[in-house]
Amino acid sequence: MAVLVMGVATVNAQSHKWFWFGAKAGLTSTATDVTMDGDSLQGVLDGAQGYNAGLMFRLNLPISIFSLHLQPELMYNWQKGDFTNKEGVKLEDVALNSFNVPVLAGLGMDLGLFNARVQAGPVVKFNSNAPIAGGDTAAINWQDVSYTWAAGLGIDLFNFLMVDFRYIGGWLQEPKNLGELFNFENINKETNTWYVSLGIMF
Repeated sequence: MAVLVMGVATVNAQSHKWFWFGAKAGLTSTATDVTMDGDSLQGVLDGAQGYNAGLMFRLNLPISIFSLHLQPELMYNWQKGDFTNKEGVKLEDVALNSFNVPVLAGLGMDLGLFNARVQAGPVVKFNSNAPIAGGDTAAINWQDVSYTWAAGLGIDLFNFLMVDFRYIGGWLQEPKNLGELFNFENINKETNTWYVSLGIMF
């Protein structure tokens, strides 16, 4: 009983830390409308599966069993799927590589051995080229920078392991600056990007 009490007390003390950092990796799935090279090539990227990996930092403000936090991340995403342009021409094995920088605000609840949280915020996306298998690797170039948003749920187990389930949203028209991210009427409800990741925190 004494060992159990000491273990719970240690975990509880850890949950009140002000700063966390960690590494995470997981799977990504996408089926969404996309725009390539501005307005020159538009269509749907479907059935894209891939991986995500990166680093996270969390600034944590404990308030009793609750906590407010700000969590910026640096994530690399790799996906491959089929792209169909607006003329109906299908391109297979289109690979999308990008660096994403989510800045998420969240609310957590300390439930003893684990912490449950909800998060949401903007994502700045730095896109690289999208090569087509068997063709010119520079055939399609994505815009240099784009803006999306993310929302999701997470669990921190023993204040060491973290599991994230996240939805990445899109827009009817591409925002041109961070201020336009708060135009909620511009949200594209047909965007369908999900990812799950597992990580460790220190």
